[in-house]
Amino acid sequence: MLKALLHGKFGRVAVGVDEEADGETQETAPDGLTELEDPLTSAVFERLEYLPAELAWHILRDASRPLGDGPMLPAVPPVELPSWSFWPGLRPGDGGRNKLRVEPDVLVSWGDTLLLIEAKHRCRQDPAQWVEQLRAARAATEHAGKHLWLIAVGGLVMQELHGSLARVRREVGCEISGLLTIRWEELREVLYTVEASTRPSPQSAVLRDMAAALEAWGYRRKTWFSSLPTVTERLRTDHSASMIQDWRVR
Repeated sequence: MLKALLHGKFGRVAVGVDEEADGETQETAPDGLTELEDPLTSAVFERLEYLPAELAWHILRDASRPLGDGPMLPAVPPVELPSWSFWPGLRPGDGGRNKLRVEPDVLVSWGDTLLLIEAKHRCRQDPAQWVEQLRAARAATEHAGKHLWLIAVGGLVMQELHGSLARVRREVGCEISGLLTIRWEELREVLYTVEASTRPSPQSAVLRDMAAALEAWGYRRKTWFSSLPTVTERLRTDHSASMIQDWRVR
């Protein structure tokens, strides 16, 4: 599906006419797909599951930041192999508002550790939703006694949320190992660093696909001014510099 998206096989949606482009119709992403968070979550985290467990752990660790003064993920991943679940239906925990089920985006059972991942694209992260999901995860008997981490990926993490760890722990009513956040842009930077430092291998294609998905949703690498070639390096005549100096903003 990702390759079809990247090659425009889903069609495109016309959003208006660009007067500066001779009346050509402007187009957005295919059928608004890249406005949705679930396809982004699937495109990125399904591929993270394909990577060697140790590499996947280090990508999550390098891209994540603790909220408040909480801890980071441990430097060493759990020994056991991870088991990934996407949109699992969990029974609500004690005190939960949902009556039927709670559905986090991704749940990773990793030895003695449980990672609960809630991803957003444009909307705001909601601590009340974190509480619901943490209660449900803690109530699941198959995950009893595991170190529970919540990773809020993307979305708007407002400044006031940085003090949410104590509140979340209080409302959940159980011990939480950590509350982390990942910016999609930071994940893109980490993927670039990993790919650049890794010899070509089957996992290189997985890393490229993850990066391509993030860029399709608008999360591109930063280009710093210091990395751009200077204008004078591209001048081919003695008069070009003086011509540029004569330019005026209209």
